Amino acid sequence: MRYVRATAEDQARIQEFLSQFVDDYLAEHIATYLSLETGGIYLALDDNGQLAAMAVVDMVKTHEAYLSGMRVRPELQGTSVGTDFAAFQVQEAKRLGAQVIRALVGRGNESAQQILQEKFGFHVVDEWVVGSMQGFEAPTYADGVAGPAWAVDRDRLEAFFRQYDEELWSGHNHWLPRALSFDDVWHGVEQGALAVAPQETQKALDTVALFEIYDGAMHLNYLRSMGQHLKSLIQYLWVEARAWGVKTLHFGLPRHAADKFVEMAGLPLTREWHGLVLEKHVGLTSTSVV
Repeated sequence: MRYVRATAEDQARIQEFLSQFVDDYLAEHIATYLSLETGGIYLALDDNGQLAAMAVVDMVKTHEAYLSGMRVRPELQGTSVGTDFAAFQVQEAKRLGAQVIRALVGRGNESAQQILQEKFGFHVVDEWVVGSMQGFEAPTYADGVAGPAWAVDRDRLEAFFRQYDEELWSGHNHWLPRALSFDDVWHGVEQGALAVAPQETQKALDTVALFEIYDGAMHLNYLRSMGQHLKSLIQYLWVEARAWGVKTLHFGLPRHAADKFVEMAGLPLTREWHGLVLEKHVGLTSTSVV
């Protein structure tokens, strides 16, 4: 098998390949992955130059890689193609400078989990949930306890996040859990995309959320709450949603945060997917790609 990095000229070929798989979310992100300067979509070509499989290596940070998008031609599933391609993904991530490599495996996909753990030394670090809800009725005003983080000083934010160093969040792609740094948090403050509770300067923070509004929906990327002010923060998010004219919310969150959010929101999920986040710490290598 020969492995090559895909280019924009391969987009139609990749889209045709993905049409074999039902409701494949990866089809929505092809153009984004093809535009990455490092990493991206890789193709496994057989001896006849036919596309046998595809996979993604996403360098979400200079030292952090995320492996995803493994798709194997149906008649080749159950062979060594997937395992060999996974080995290539790991080596390519190391070549690109990754010191931490993560992968997301759907609940019930025990074979993929077993391969990553037994053959490549990954271990489970969290459970991940991707979900959607809609139809919430947003109040005109929140109760004033929660609000945007621009009103909160940096020291209080740092004190909160020191308790939860390197937690996972989803960024723009909910299927891509990555480590959350304080730089990410402060960028959220600057972009007006961080909500906190309480806002009173004399009180320690209890609940924090990172969110975005785009494509006609609210996207919740991070949530951590001690529990006291979670309801107030959700109420504030609903007010933000009303202001933007959106009634659909999508999220990618660790299981503990997703469960709290769904329970407090009191709305049924229109989509719900569960997976396991696996992680591996590595050194550097000089292996190259065609």
